[in-house]
Amino acid sequence: MKSSGLPGAAMVENDGAAFLRAVGFALFLLVVFILSEVTSALTVAMDSTTRALIGTGVFFGTYLLMYVALVAFLRWENGGDITGLGLQFEKNTTSHLIVGLVAGSIGALLVYFFAMYFGGSLRPAADIDADLIATEIMITVPVALFEELSYRGYLMPRIERLSSRTVAILLTSIWFAVLHFGWWLPLGTVPWHLILIFNFNLFLGGVVLGMSYYLSGNRLWVPIAFHFAWNMIAFILFPVYPHDPVLMPEIFQIEWGITTIPGFILGLSLVWVLLQEIKNGK
Repeated sequence: MKSSGLPGAAMVENDGAAFLRAVGFALFLLVVFILSEVTSALTVAMDSTTRALIGTGVFFGTYLLMYVALVAFLRWENGGDITGLGLQFEKNTTSHLIVGLVAGSIGALLVYFFAMYFGGSLRPAADIDADLIATEIMITVPVALFEELSYRGYLMPRIERLSSRTVAILLTSIWFAVLHFGWWLPLGTVPWHLILIFNFNLFLGGVVLGMSYYLSGNRLWVPIAFHFAWNMIAFILFPVYPHDPVLMPEIFQIEWGITTIPGFILGLSLVWVLLQEIKNGK
């Protein structure tokens, strides 16, 4: 496309290209997750060992594709690398990781304490062992890293450039929630009111992670660590719903129940307070 020579024409062209790339990347994520779900559905008739092997391959393959796509889209733009999305190593990187780990853990533990004291379902203590923890670490590290790179590192700043920071946080949070559709498929597995609560909770989680990115100076360390800590507690201390039956999931089940809301609010509040403490301590 040739420039019209008018003031701002280059910016319009660049913004248009940025919009197409953002939409293209968002749709790529959708296609990847749809293919993941289709593959899982095709393995239903297989034996458990084969199904587990294919499931593991699909899981890691999904996040490998996300990484490859990020590299490709960055090269398409200007030849930038992954670190430019908010993974710069700086003197406050360690403190940002600690902030995310503390805030994510305490927020998720609030949901846990609601369930423990008021009759929600929790994972039996006998089931929590070193193998479970090691497995969850291997799963949660790529989830937290590549989802934050994709949603908060790549998509959100580009949407902000085209609109505003608020719109960027909201749109990426909506897409973040939508692309977790695999948890409630096939339709009928989970009641509609639970699907609505789940999607709202994931949207709210996206807002928390997006605000954490901006509060920490457009860096991903806080949201990555928050995401990691939250997911670790969710999978280790709670049953995996809807795979496992639980009591009153709309109230107590993490990410499916309304007690998740104060957990996310507390987590975001801690992010803000702790980052302010770091800033004031300089």
